[in-house]
Formats: sequence, structure tokens, C-alpha cells
Amino acid sequence: MQIVRYCLVVFVAAALQIAPVHALPPETVQSVVSVLPVWPDKPQGGPDVPPGTAPEGSGIVVDGDASSALIATAWHVIKPAERIDVQLRDGRIVPAEVVGHDAATDIALLRVDADLAAFEPAPRPQLGQRVCAVANAYGLGLSVSCGVVSALDVSDAGFNPVEDFVQTDAAANPGSSGGALVDEEGRLVGMMAAIFAAKSDTNIGINFAISAPLLERVVEDLRDDGTVERVSPGWRLSNLSREAQAEVAGVRVVQVAEDGVASGAGVEPGDIIQRIGPRRIQSVKDAIAALALVRPGEKTHVTLLREGERRQVTLSFGAREARAATEASECPHPEPVCAVRAAVFRIKSFDPEASAVRIAPDLLVTNRHVVGDRADVTVFTSGGELKGRVVPSAYRGDLALVQVKGLPRDAAVLDIDGERATADASRYYAVGADANREKVRVFAPGKLNLGPSDGAPFGRVHVSAAMRPGVSGGALVDETGRLVGIVVGGGEGRNEAMPVREVVELLALRDAAEAGTVQAELGGALVRCAAALDEAEEAPPNAWLSKDTLASIREDCRASENPGQFLRAGRLLATAGERDAAIAFMQAAVDRVPHSLNARISLLVALQLAGRFEQMVDHARWVMEVLPADPQALRFAIQAGVWGGDNRLAETAYGKLKQVDPRQAEAARRFIDNAPPAPRPR
Repeated sequence: MQIVRYCLVVFVAAALQIAPVHALPPETVQSVVSVLPVWPDKPQGGPDVPPGTAPEGSGIVVDGDASSALIATAWHVIKPAERIDVQLRDGRIVPAEVVGHDAATDIALLRVDADLAAFEPAPRPQLGQRVCAVANAYGLGLSVSCGVVSALDVSDAGFNPVEDFVQTDAAANPGSSGGALVDEEGRLVGMMAAIFAAKSDTNIGINFAISAPLLERVVEDLRDDGTVERVSPGWRLSNLSREAQAEVAGVRVVQVAEDGVASGAGVEPGDIIQRIGPRRIQSVKDAIAALALVRPGEKTHVTLLREGERRQVTLSFGAREARAATEASECPHPEPVCAVRAAVFRIKSFDPEASAVRIAPDLLVTNRHVVGDRADVTVFTSGGELKGRVVPSAYRGDLALVQVKGLPRDAAVLDIDGERATADASRYYAVGADANREKVRVFAPGKLNLGPSDGAPFGRVHVSAAMRPGVSGGALVDETGRLVGIVVGGGEGRNEAMPVREVVELLALRDAAEAGTVQAELGGALVRCAAALDEAEEAPPNAWLSKDTLASIREDCRASENPGQFLRAGRLLATAGERDAAIAFMQAAVDRVPHSLNARISLLVALQLAGRFEQMVDHARWVMEVLPADPQALRFAIQAGVWGGDNRLAETAYGKLKQVDPRQAEAARRFIDNAPPAPRPR
């Protein structure tokens, strides 16, 4: 048995009304076996070996037919084994084959050639219900000890990464691991797995059995292919602080993956998870246990608290077969959104894998950084490749027009209406090429972070909708399939798109006299900047950059008027020690796209490296207000407040961090109270 030792144990006795005792059905013990592993340099247990001198365990029959049986046991019993035998109730000793194991739950599955009857699962037990352990304690052979169910849904005993234990005071000792915990009718309540023991290793009545539902769930997967596939919502959780627990019970969502199940269900950072399925959630371990019972392909309901309002969402986990079918043909999103795929095309130009959106029978729109200075574009359609021509426009933002003859007549054309608002939708979706799959798909939805900044001529729509390489130039749509913008890119859940109003401006300026000049000027600078940045990034570590490369970065990257290149150039110059130039590029990106979270955070990093903490204050405050549940944003605000002389900012950010991530908040508190001198510029 796994054992936790205590130096001091205090017993509290109480007078109990003893219920009538019923004998177990005699066939119960026929479904339990003794497991006799052969460990290196250890004797094998069995009838000829003194009890307690050899490693032994127990096993329970979970499936069987006339020729073979499957036996579940504890993984820690057989993990070191070079060979495994099993002793049946009738005394026979037969060899066992390992089918698979799951270390996270401490469950292993064996197969033996024997005709054995499997256990019938018991209904969910009740507290105080009488149960019995049937096991090979101390290698003495199968024996029965009885007690009651002491606790249910124990997830934090500390033995395994994934725990869903039934606690019992039925006696258990070394050798009981893998044995059966059964009800009075001989039905399986769980598999004996671990005990708390006093210093002498003797039983003190605190024993644990893996619940029958978790055992069944794991055995199903092990029987199929020897491994266990677990569902993942794509979230990161943290336990609530003691202060928060005085008001509410649950766990806090700290982070949600862009393309995850939780994001698709509408879970957001800051939500407090209170139930998963029927299980109350009071710790992260509870959430792990609840999800461990969910199979791929199943759904489970989640009850959460958001800003004091209780809500319920459904997590839908795709089975392996369902995922394969989805990848092949289905689109698990609203039908109008899925229909947009017909209006988006994979293209190749200066960027070898990108997207374009059809806005007229023979006209596509994409990003300028996709076409660069190229005049031609390759468009991939269901009928084969088509050649497109870049249409010059005097528009100076990150958009470009492509004319293509012969596009499919039945393909959709997206409507352009620059007056439509963007804040009235609850979900936004990026539709574009997936570079890995080489096809157009709909990515996981997200919410609107910020609309375009007032007064910014090239302002962008900022969303948390998932995006991947290849989606640049694709469509950003709402849940009705309405075009909101043309995807530009981003990262870490902070993605951007050029709003539809900019597409209208792009079209209006294609007849301007300077259209050809602007196209050549900006496209040429973008391509030269990209070449210089590539050369610099591919240089060996600590190598000096040539004067020509640095000059091209400073001049061509600024001349490209592309915020993405501003940020890339700024990061590279910062690593080269040119702090002033790096900050200037980052500031230029912020000036051009004031609501860009990526630009603001990049500027904060550049200012931090330069030791300009006072200049960080306003930007850190802005980012904190936009991302009040983002630990990175709150850390910036705390640092800027402490070293930049704004204690109020630091305390405000600390208060928010305390709610979002109590562990980080503890370190932040120490930093605020005993801040070291501000570091010198790096």
C-alpha cells in the first residue's frame, strides 16, 4: 500500500449505534485474486514464502469470458516487476500479461487465461454505508474486513496526480492494494489503493479506494489500446485565496487557451468554477477529478460565477473518431460562420501561405504584408490554381486588393458595409487558411477586446478569437457570418483585424493618381525590411550586425508603415542594445494602432529593459484597465508603480492580482513592501 506516515495520531472515540451485520455473498471472493509480482532481488510471494516478506498485492476481475479475464490492480504493485503471476481463489497460480497502465491514477490492467466472473458495479455509496475490503493483506491470502464509507469524492489525499477516492475505515494493510471494496451485496464500490498509517505501518482506519466510476473509465481506455486519453478544457485554474473563500467556494479560471473547449463554451478568465457535472468544485484537485470521469466525445455541464451572476455552460469534448470526421468535413460552429469558408481562399505571394476574402465576383482583399512588392498572387480553389493580379491603391494601411478571373461562380461573396458596428456581437471567428492542414477552416471563437481607437486612421479591431499561421488576410466575422474585418494577426489571445471601413477606403483609393507609387513604395520597403530582419535573426548568437543591415532595419522598416514590422524591428534592436531606437519603433506601433495590446506590451518591455519605469506608468495603467485579469499586465503595473513612483497603481494592480492568482500576489506583496532598488538599464 502507499503509506503516509504520521508521528502522532490522536483518536477520538464516539458511541455508535451498530447496524445489523450481513454476510457477503460467497461468490464475491471469486472475483478477487492475489497478485504475485517478481521484483528485482526480491522473492516472489506465494504459499511457500513467509507472509509479509515478499512484495504482493491484490487484483479484481473487471471483465472476462470463457477463455480469459481482465484484472485491475494498483500500478505501484507491479511497476518494478520483471514477471507477474496471479493466484486464483482455487489456489491455481497463472501468468499475467500487462495490458496497460495509467500512472496518474495508479491503475494497471492485466490479462490472464482463466474463466473468472467480473464484479457488478455498485450504485454510488452513501456516507456511513457498510462496505467491506476483500484483499490479500500481508500476503496471507484473501481475507475480508468491514467498515463504513467515511468520505466520498476525495481528490486531495496526495497519493496520485488524479484522485477520486472513497474513504473507508475497513481495515487495509500492505498487500491490500488492488483489492476490492464492495457493498453488502458484493457489488464493486472501488479498488483499494492507499492508506494513511501510523509510524508502525499499521492500519488506523483511514484507507482509500479508487472509485468504481474512475476505475471503469480508465479500464475502458486501457482495454482498447493500453493508454488513457483524457479530455482537456484548455484552461488553467487556481485555488481561491482565503479571503475570497469567505465569500464564495470554487476555483478561479486564470487562463483560457484560444482554441480550447472552454473558450468555445464561453468560459473566460476570472470566472469561478463551482460545479463540473454533479460534482461540487472546491479545489483544483476537485476539477481534475471531475474531468477524469469524462470520456472523449462526451459533454459535461459547468456551473460558474461571473461578476456575481451564476451561469451554466457546456463543455463538449470530441471523440477521436469525431475529431477525425470534423477535420475531414464538419465545422463545429454556427452554420452562417461555416458558410464563410466558401468566400475565403488560400493564396501564395510574398507570404507563401496566407488567405484572401472575396468581396466581389472577381475581387479579393488580403494584407499588404502578404503580397509585399509582388504583382501576382496564386489563388488555390477547389478547381485548381488561379493567377491573380494585385490592384494598386493609394491606401497606406495593411490591406491590398487582388483581381482574379475564373473564381467559382457558386462561391460566396461577403458583403461590405463600413457603417456596421462591431461591439454588438458576443462571438467573433477568424476564417482563413490553416498552414498545417493546407485548407480553409474556422478557428475557435473569442470576444471583442477593443474596437478601433478613435482618431486612429488605421485603427484595428482587437479580439481574442484564435488565429494561426496562414490566416493573415482571412475574414473576421461575427456569429451571423457578417464580415467585421480582415485578419492581420497577433498572438497570445491578442489578435487584430483591419475593420471593414478600411476595406471601403482601400476600394475608394484604387483610382487615385498616386496608387501605383504608394503600392511600390510601401511594398518595396516592406520586402527590404523583411529581408534585413530575416538576416539579423538568422545571424549567429552574439554576432555583430552589419551597418547595412542595421541601416535597412532603421530606414526600410520605418518606411514600410507596418506596425508588425515596427514591433519586430524594435525587438531586434533592443537585443542589439539600441534601446532608444527600439523604444522609438515600439512607440510608433502604439501611435499607429493605439489599442494594440501587443504593441503596448512590447513597448512596456522595451521601457523596462531601458530602466525607464516612470515612462511605463501610463502604458501599464492602460494595459491593466483593458486586461484586469491578466497576470502579466498586472505584474507590469505593479513594477511600474513601485519603481515609477505611483504607489496607487501598484496597490490597485496588487488587489486585482490577489483575486486572479493568489500565489503570484504573495510574491507581489513582498516586492511592494520590500522593493529592491530599480535595476540599471540592460
